[in-house]
Amino acid sequence: MHHDHAFALARAQDGLITRRQALASGMTKDAVKHAIRPGGPWQRVLPGVYATFNGPLTPIHRRRAAILHSGPRAAISGAWACGMSGLAYGPPADDEIDVLVPWESALRSKGFVRVNRTTRPPVPQLWIDDDLVDLPLDVLIDQAENGPVPGIVPVVPPARAVVETVVRCERLPADWRPRCSRTDGCPRCWDHPGHHHDLALRNARALMCEAVQRRRTTLTALRAEVAAAPRRGGALARLAMRDIEAGCRSAPECELRDLVRTSRVLPEPRWNQPLPGHRGIHPDACWEQARLVVEVDSRSFHGFGDAPARTEERRARYAAHGWRVLPVSPARLRTEPAAVLREIEAAYLAGRE
Repeated sequence: MHHDHAFALARAQDGLITRRQALASGMTKDAVKHAIRPGGPWQRVLPGVYATFNGPLTPIHRRRAAILHSGPRAAISGAWACGMSGLAYGPPADDEIDVLVPWESALRSKGFVRVNRTTRPPVPQLWIDDDLVDLPLDVLIDQAENGPVPGIVPVVPPARAVVETVVRCERLPADWRPRCSRTDGCPRCWDHPGHHHDLALRNARALMCEAVQRRRTTLTALRAEVAAAPRRGGALARLAMRDIEAGCRSAPECELRDLVRTSRVLPEPRWNQPLPGHRGIHPDACWEQARLVVEVDSRSFHGFGDAPARTEERRARYAAHGWRVLPVSPARLRTEPAAVLREIEAAYLAGRE
């Protein structure tokens, strides 16, 4: 009977159970020790966390183990949370899972779990493994309020996930970590013009823009998380947030804004705002005074499905309304910025005449 209680709880937790739970279910210490013996029916996943089966662990088992290790107020964060939120531009999730816990927690990182303490524990969201769960959402939420449900684990909200990912960049691949080019060191280099660490900034912009563009979070929520980010590690997020506040919705658009701001000719354009007088059209950037539109031709948004046809139709509408369209590729923005700027400036001046 005691084993039945333990296995019922394990089934609700994707086949996993903690040592404390097993003992509370009535199993003896010897019974637990016998279950996890070499060749036994259970296997040790983390210290004090066991799988009640043999064989490889799937991602849902690793997520569940991370939460069981970290406690009832824990939530998955970082790169894993970005992927679980459906964001494609986050860093690749490695073997280690970041978990956010309240500051007063005494837990430490173990195995593949990295425990991060915070004084601002968020209200977690429930992530649902669609491959394992097919019940209606309201039913799942009701069940989750009463205890663990297979295939459902807590995760930080998307705004918190992307900012935590960018801020804790020392754990990310090299192209996500900013490197200062000054030989004398520069603790505040992100606050100085010209210190744009291209790859790291590009990746941060892409991830944060995607979260807003794909409506995984609101501008208000992202703004609040960036404002609360630590000064030392949050400069990257603050730079990207300035572009998002201006209206940019992709990393190439942010790079176009960088370029435009170096010009002595071009004023700040309208970014992703309705074309004046035509609410159904939202150009990437437009200068009403010159009736000029600049669009960044990124394959991420214009190269698949029927997007090319929509792009062609939209540009025909620009022409019909008397607007000139200047397409720019992300590759040219990065390899020929001076030439691109001269073209935009020439088109702007021609439109003003």
